Amino acid sequence: MEALNPIGDAEPAVERIVLIGANITHSRSPRLHTTLFQRYRLPYRYHLMPLEAGEVLPALDMMKRGGFRGANVTSPHKQVVMMGLDDCSDAARAIGAVNTIVFERGRAMGDNTDVDGFRRSLLDVMPVAAPFSAAVLGTGGAALAAIHVLAGMEFLGALTIYSRVKQRAARIAARWSDDRIRGDYLDNFHPADLVVHATPVGLAGDPRALLDSSRLRGSGLLFEMIYSPAETPLMLNARAAGVRAVGGRGMFIGQALRSFALWTGVEAGVGDVPEGLFGER
Repeated sequence: MEALNPIGDAEPAVERIVLIGANITHSRSPRLHTTLFQRYRLPYRYHLMPLEAGEVLPALDMMKRGGFRGANVTSPHKQVVMMGLDDCSDAARAIGAVNTIVFERGRAMGDNTDVDGFRRSLLDVMPVAAPFSAAVLGTGGAALAAIHVLAGMEFLGALTIYSRVKQRAARIAARWSDDRIRGDYLDNFHPADLVVHATPVGLAGDPRALLDSSRLRGSGLLFEMIYSPAETPLMLNARAAGVRAVGGRGMFIGQALRSFALWTGVEAGVGDVPEGLFGER
């Protein structure tokens, strides 16, 4: 690959890894990956790359030409980015969403590490050993990863995907060809043993929540994929309804460490995550 910004005659050339998305200034990814690159003395630099939808594919073409090792992809580009890839993992293909790209020899290879992050963090807080019902709020890339994981669990009894657009939820559900999975309108939400929130509503600075306390009452666990703030409005509503709630920080770390391994070949651990990574602003 073409070298960018040499850091010394005796050191390898530095390549860039970027985060592609919209509204990404809040991301903790730059600090986490910069710390890991420094700890393992790797020749990479992590940058934010905010893009509009029409800019994604031209940016991928540019990055394939050299100087870039990889990318993370976040909302709302996890699906559109697939049109610019040369290949992707089986999981990413099945889900229809990519959150990690590796550039090598002019090719862009996509993967979905949200799957790893969600599965590991969910099993940490909800060991699955009995039949359970689930609800997924949202139909974007993160929601697709959660649906993929849940659909693969033998104890899943029923899964409802909720959206403000019922037809979209139904189309997503149909992709799995699984009688346990259906789509519905958000206004028809019913409590479930597991509720997964996979939309951006409630991110830092956003006081909204998709559901109030009365509608969450009777659910078992709210799994919030948002990791900043630590307590989202939806989590507060869940706790007010007597529902256990966990945030998305474990999922964020899990998917990030898997992305790091794909780019570098290094298996970093949770102990490598910098202290104070999620310090609230």
